[in-house]
Amino acid sequence: MGMSGTISPLFIQNISKPLCLLACVGLVLGCPKEPEPPENTEKPYEYKEVLGLPACDTADIEQYPDHRCFSYRAVAGVSMGGGASSKMGFTYPELFDVVGVMGTPFSDTTFFWNMMINEFMGGFCDLETLEAVMAAHPDNPDILNDPTVPGVFCGLHDITPEDGYTDAYQQVEPHQYPSVENSQCYMFRSDYNNWYRGPDAGRGGTFSRNGLTEIFHDIVAAYGNPLYHNPDSNYFPPGVDESNWYTPPGENKHNTEMCNNPVVLENFYNKEFNPNGTYPVITFCDGATGRTGAFDPTQENAHNLVVDYLLAVDLNGNGKREYGEPVLSNHRERFEDTGTDGLADEDEPGYDATSNPDPNGDNWDPTFNIRGTEKNATFDEGEVYEDFGLDGVADTNDYGEGNGAYDISPGLAKILEVSPAKLYREMPQAQVERLDVWMDAGIRDFINSAQITNALFSEMQLRLDDTRAFNDFPSLPGIPEGESYTYFKADYSREAMGQITYLRYGDPDLCPASDEIMGEGNHVGPSIVNRLYTLFSFLSARIPPEGRDSSFGGDVGDLEGPTGTLEDFGFLDSYHSEVLGRDNEFGVLLPPDYYLERSIETDERYPVMYFFHGQGQSAADMVLAGLAIWGSMKESFRSDRQAAGLTDLQRAIIVWADGECKTDECWTGNFYANFQGMPRANRNYEDAMIELMQVVEERYRTKRPALVPLKDL
Repeated sequence: MGMSGTISPLFIQNISKPLCLLACVGLVLGCPKEPEPPENTEKPYEYKEVLGLPACDTADIEQYPDHRCFSYRAVAGVSMGGGASSKMGFTYPELFDVVGVMGTPFSDTTFFWNMMINEFMGGFCDLETLEAVMAAHPDNPDILNDPTVPGVFCGLHDITPEDGYTDAYQQVEPHQYPSVENSQCYMFRSDYNNWYRGPDAGRGGTFSRNGLTEIFHDIVAAYGNPLYHNPDSNYFPPGVDESNWYTPPGENKHNTEMCNNPVVLENFYNKEFNPNGTYPVITFCDGATGRTGAFDPTQENAHNLVVDYLLAVDLNGNGKREYGEPVLSNHRERFEDTGTDGLADEDEPGYDATSNPDPNGDNWDPTFNIRGTEKNATFDEGEVYEDFGLDGVADTNDYGEGNGAYDISPGLAKILEVSPAKLYREMPQAQVERLDVWMDAGIRDFINSAQITNALFSEMQLRLDDTRAFNDFPSLPGIPEGESYTYFKADYSREAMGQITYLRYGDPDLCPASDEIMGEGNHVGPSIVNRLYTLFSFLSARIPPEGRDSSFGGDVGDLEGPTGTLEDFGFLDSYHSEVLGRDNEFGVLLPPDYYLERSIETDERYPVMYFFHGQGQSAADMVLAGLAIWGSMKESFRSDRQAAGLTDLQRAIIVWADGECKTDECWTGNFYANFQGMPRANRNYEDAMIELMQVVEERYRTKRPALVPLKDL
C-alpha cells in the first residue's frame, strides 16, 4: 500500500539515539585543462583527481577567477563524525563544496587535549602535600582513599545537576572562556575524580564515567597515545607492551585481568609526582556505578574498568590507584608559557590584576585572541623551556633530553598535525575562498564543544572576511522577529548567512540556569530536529540546484520504485572493502525521482551527501533518520515555494557512512580514522571512507563536475 511522500519533521522526534551525522555532496568537480574557460556548464571537462576522485584543483581555481568550481560533494558530521568531517574536509578541500561541523570537541585538538590533560586528568595535590598527609597518618595506609581528608585531593570541578544546585549555582571558575560573548555560559571544569556531565536532558547519551572512559580508550586507539612515548606501542604507556591487549574468554571487551594483576614499573620518573623514581608506577582500573562522572572509591565497581592507556603513581604501594594518587602525563618538556615576549602578565609593564591584567595583549583566548602566545598551552619561540626530556627530570636519558630542541611526544605531535583548526589555517587561500562551511555547537555542551568550536571559528575569521556567527536559531536571517524557528523560513544564501556560518544553539540569556531547562544548549539538545534540518538546508542551498528543487506530487507508490515502498529509497547497501578486508555496510537515501523512467532515460544525476554519525550509532540507525528528510526533497512546507513549484531541499543522494565498532578495535566508535594507537591493516577507516566514495560514484548516478560562471550563481 502506498504512503504519502511527505514526511513531517516531527517524524524524527521519536528517534532516541543522538543524530550524529556527516554530509558529502556529489562528485568532485575540478577545473578544465583547456586554456579557455567554458561558456556554459554542459560541456564535459577533464579534471585533475585527488585520491582517485575528480577534484577542484587549486591551480585551476586560480586560473579561472570568474568561475566557481563545484565538486557536487559535501561532508558533514556531528560529535565523533564532526571531528572526522572537519578533518577530511580541510585535509582534502579539493574534494568538497561544503563542510558541516556539528557539535564536536575535536575541531581544535590543541584545545581539546589541553582540556583533557589539565582537567579530566588533573586536580591532584602536589607531591609534598600528599607525602605530608601520609606522614601524618602512619597507621592508615589507605588514607589517600579518603576524599574527606584535607590534602588528599585538590581538584576544582563544577557541581553536576545530580548534586542539586539551584539558580544560585556558581561555577568554580566563572568568566573563563564564555561560549557566547558577554554571557554567563562559561567553560565547564572537571578534575580526574569528578567529570562534569551536565544534565541528563539534551545530553544525547548517559556519558557516565564508564562510558567516557571507553570513549577516551577509543580516541587513543584511533589516534595514538599523546601522553607518553613508548617505542614499542603507540597505544600503551612506556613499560607496557601490546601483549597486554587481549580479551579473555567470556569477556566481551574489558580485560579485567589487568585489574587483578597491574603492570608495576620501577624507576619511572615524572617531575611533578615522582621526580626521584621513588614510588612504583602502575597500570590501573577505574569505574563507577550508575549515571555519574564521579569516582567513588567506596563503590564495589570502583576498580573494575581497565584504563590501560594511563599510568598512576602508587604512593602507598598497594597496587591500586587511590582517590588522591595522581595520574601521570609525560607528554612534553616543561616550559614557561609566557608568550613570545618572554614576560608573564605580572612582569609586563603596566600590569594591574584588575584594571590591566594583560598589558601586552598576548594572552590566548579562543574567541578574542586565537593567536595569543601566552597561556596557549603551546611552546612558542622565545619562551624558556627545560631540555630534560618528556619526564621533566634531568639525567634520565629519556626522549628528547639534551637535544637542544623543545620536544613533545610523537603521539601528541601526530594528533596536533591533523587538528582541523591547523588544517584550515594551512589550507590554500583559493580553497578557503571556495569552500562553504556550516558549524554548530551547544552553548552549554558538557564537553565544551562551543568553546572549542569558537577557536576554529576564530582561525577562520583570520583567513576569510565572510564569516558570521549567530546565537540560537531565531537569530538566523529570514526568521520573522518574534516567531518561533522553522528551518524552511531561514535564508541560507551566502549573502544572508555568510560563506562560513556558525550557529551557537541555546539561549545565552538562560545561562547558567539553562542546565535545568531541558538541557538547553547541551551536546544534542532539545533542538536536534532543527539542527538536522538546518544542516541539510544549508548544504542544499550552497550547491546550484539546477532544477533539482522542482516539486512534484504523487504518493511513494507512484514513484516507480521496485517495491513501491519507502524501502526503495532508504536502505542499507554494502560492498567488499579491500581496505578493511570485509564487507563494508553503508546507508543510502535516494531522491524521490531516482527511479522515474524520465530520470533514467535522461541520465539524471545528483549531488551526493555523505554523513558520518556519532558514537553508539550505526549506518542502519541513520537510514531511519534519512527518511525524515526525504519528503523535503519532494515538496515544500512553505506556501510561497509551493506556489512556485519548489521543494525545501534539492534532490540529492545521501550516504550514511558506518563508524560502528565491528570487533574489539574499539568500544564506542572508530572515529573514521586510520588507527594509529592500535594499528592493523584492516583498521584504516579514513581510507575506507575514500573507498566508499569511489564505490558510490560507480554504483549510483552521481552528478558530474562543473565549472560554473560566477554570474550564473
